[in-house]
Amino acid sequence: MRLAPPPADVCLYPGHEHAGLLRSLSLAMSVLGERKALALALSGTGFDELGAIDLPPGPAGGLDRVRLRAAAPLYFAAKLEDAGLLPTAELIAGLFASGAITQPIGPVARMINDFWRARRERLSADERAAIYARAVEPPYFDRLMAALCEAIVAQADGSDIRERVVLETVIDALVEFLSQRVDPMAAMAARDIVENINQALGFMRDRMLQAAFGVQSLWSLVAIAGDARGQGAGPVQRHVDLGRAGQTVLLWLAEHAGTSAPLLDPGDFELIGAAQRWLSGRIESGTATAP
Repeated sequence: MRLAPPPADVCLYPGHEHAGLLRSLSLAMSVLGERKALALALSGTGFDELGAIDLPPGPAGGLDRVRLRAAAPLYFAAKLEDAGLLPTAELIAGLFASGAITQPIGPVARMINDFWRARRERLSADERAAIYARAVEPPYFDRLMAALCEAIVAQADGSDIRERVVLETVIDALVEFLSQRVDPMAAMAARDIVENINQALGFMRDRMLQAAFGVQSLWSLVAIAGDARGQGAGPVQRHVDLGRAGQTVLLWLAEHAGTSAPLLDPGDFELIGAAQRWLSGRIESGTATAP
């Protein structure tokens, strides 16, 4: 009896250490798109000539959806700000420019230098904070977001009409909140901030730079600056996870705004998982508030 030949070897490539973060960042950049296209969409070009038209409220229109989609990466950026990513990048760039980093860091030095030289073109930390505070102001946003995530998770095992109406109600409430707060300026700022985050990650993930600070990971590097604020690597990671999960939920919200009694697909594990992770991360980070 002849045995069948063994199957061919399967090559399993190791997962990238920051694959999830980079996917979320790529998604944020894709959502915001090109600066010119985003500005045109938000400007409402072609509608001003019609003058004021008194219409009853209806489903979210094209302009509302553009703003709602911009809210997702804006929230993602806000959570990375809470994690301390951009403040740490700016601190590193300042230390590099002052000559305080004496160890060789290789080609990444040019990226840090470019980041430092563009510092006056970026929004300041206070300006970013003001944009986040208006668009996703706690605790109001958190309460509405928690209600949405709870309504999504409630449909994980199927739903009846009552649960679908509850989901419609919380969708409408969060859509109204965001539509009033994510203005064209905030949406354009989101594009710039996400670009800055991408540039910062470009050099902060470098092993030689991390070694110069005596750490071996991106989040340990961020935690160095976080230690001054009493925030270690654990809270840093939780902020990042909240941002990624929240972005997923908010993009779903933008697509379903104005839908009557929406029926959630129980097989949409990405959405349901993101909603559950957001709820869990909110509790772990201590941001849950009483209704």
